Amino acid sequence: MALDFLTLYVIILLNSLSFAIVWLVIACTYRSMKAARFWLAALVMTCVSGPLLVSADGNEAITYVGLTLVAGSFAVMWQGVRVFHHQPPFWLAVVAIVAATFAALNIFGPQQEAINIIAAISQIGPVSFAMVALLRERPRYIGVYVAACAAGVLILGQGAEAITNALRLSGLMTIDAYYSVAAWFLVCAVIGGSVWNLGFLLMASDRFRAELRLLATRDDLTNLPNRRGLREKIAICEKSVRRKRTSAVLMMIDLDRFKNINDRFGHAAGDAALAHIGRVILSRLRDDDVLARIGGDEFCVLLPHTKLKTASTIAKRLIEAIASTPLEWKGCRVDLSASIGLSEWKPESSITLAEILPLADAAMFGSKRERNNSAPSTTVNLQLAG
Repeated sequence: MALDFLTLYVIILLNSLSFAIVWLVIACTYRSMKAARFWLAALVMTCVSGPLLVSADGNEAITYVGLTLVAGSFAVMWQGVRVFHHQPPFWLAVVAIVAATFAALNIFGPQQEAINIIAAISQIGPVSFAMVALLRERPRYIGVYVAACAAGVLILGQGAEAITNALRLSGLMTIDAYYSVAAWFLVCAVIGGSVWNLGFLLMASDRFRAELRLLATRDDLTNLPNRRGLREKIAICEKSVRRKRTSAVLMMIDLDRFKNINDRFGHAAGDAALAHIGRVILSRLRDDDVLARIGGDEFCVLLPHTKLKTASTIAKRLIEAIASTPLEWKGCRVDLSASIGLSEWKPESSITLAEILPLADAAMFGSKRERNNSAPSTTVNLQLAG
């Protein structure tokens, strides 16, 4: 089947223009998505290069500028991948790719085979770097794999372009044989470029969805998991505990006389106290332990693969740490104390791990009743619900 080169160039141009409009909307709407600006800039460069290459009509200068813009667009696309993954753009590499492409075209032109090889290599380089950058990061969502596969198609097409033109230069391939397959290399560029941008759109969608999920599972004040986030952690922990036939403990923590802090120093001080307590507790926990703020002045600690005796030791250490680390608020010392309740869960239990939360809560309130009848101190007072 014969493929018309002009038609394929027009398809590439329209495809780039369509995606450029999409990235323009995203860049203007979601300003935090900085990578969108890079991908938009790259597509604009592609849109400019298309008419230049079609209208060059043998003009070497226009052809060289068009091909250099194509190489630059892929280099900028690569920088967009880096920025998406919170890495700084490597502008020196962009300048090097653009300068090397333009210089090589002027040195080895105007022989068409050499021009084709230079153009192919100038695209393979940045696409390969972008592919590595895509697959190096974690976690990998579906968009990453789509973009990486598209990069593979682009590399395959341009690699074939470079090889066939090298065969032409060496006399091992005729012009007719080359042009019988050359259009398919351009088809690879059309398909690869479309799927490449689709992959980036999916990556952006994955990022937005992850950010929304984080907002839904995180407490704004303390940046700790909230009740929803804790439930997710509990579900994961239960599966692990069942598999390893160990036990887990839920620890409920409630600040004592928290209302007094708000009444005496204001709600800003109360917020500062909650953030302070969160930091103090978190600094005393183990790596696998999970601390969450589940509402008001209540915190919950999930202790995976832990027995009640060990959890009790951890709880005593936390109470002592809270009492010995007062909040400094506008030149005032704000003493803090907390009540803690514990409940242990074992795989053979008839209820789920999440269902022992009320037991830990009840144990904590028992501890609070006793503590509220005495002055705040470093005395450990725990109620255990086994």
